[in-house]
Amino acid sequence: MTKGTKDILQLIRKASLSEKRKQVAKYILDNCTEAAFLTAAELARRSSVSEPTVIRLAAALGYSGFPAMRNALQDRVQGKLNTLNRLTESHRLKSSKSPAIRSLLTDMKNLEETLHSLDVRTLNDVVDKLVNADKVIIIGYKMSRSLAQFLQMALKKTVDNTVAVTTGSGLFEEELVVATPSSVVIAISFPRYTNMVVRHLCMARKRHLTTVAITDSELSPLVECAKYRLLARCSLVSYVDSFAAAMSLLCAIATGVSIKGESTTRPRLEELEALWEESAVFF
Repeated sequence: MTKGTKDILQLIRKASLSEKRKQVAKYILDNCTEAAFLTAAELARRSSVSEPTVIRLAAALGYSGFPAMRNALQDRVQGKLNTLNRLTESHRLKSSKSPAIRSLLTDMKNLEETLHSLDVRTLNDVVDKLVNADKVIIIGYKMSRSLAQFLQMALKKTVDNTVAVTTGSGLFEEELVVATPSSVVIAISFPRYTNMVVRHLCMARKRHLTTVAITDSELSPLVECAKYRLLARCSLVSYVDSFAAAMSLLCAIATGVSIKGESTTRPRLEELEALWEESAVFF
């Protein structure tokens, strides 16, 4: 069966796959350029599955075999190689002996790939929903709590009722019970995804609230409970989460909200600046 090469990533996103095949699919979506030039054995090793699993994925997607699927991937990325210099960055990453430099290079790559894969229409829709929201609940647990707190601070100057829930001690339920159809719930989670953030986002979706997932992949468990999803790459060098791309995405959201809601934001900022100066908050 022949598939259009331009549709391979869409095929992967829409396919109903077993857990093992999902691991391979996630690796391909997250590392499309590199995956396009791997053998079945190499792709299996990087995805932590067996080689037959990779081959079965190709068949499940409708390809005659792994070579046909790899050809489709190569055609999909070939036009972007020179523009993005992804292979060059990959070689630079491998040749660097400093873990700190490798981390910085990884962040640069994450930012670049997030920018080129960003769904601008979805971003604009999320900004519109936030500007018109009567309440915004931001969920972020474990390492993602810092992202939730940052977004809450960035949004609260425009949206009066903006809260960050960063612990699972019943606080989310307390906020959810007073939410309205105009409220927005934003869940932030990256691998390893926390079970509670998924449960809470699904709880909000069942109450017919606007739900937004900020995560790393279409295969993230948050996606099924989100009306809108915004993806930020978070490949990392060590156990420390790489949130450079995620932070940039949050800044983009907050900037869009502040500009669109300028009539509300500007007077508040002017008053806030006066109060800060009166209290000598800054040096």
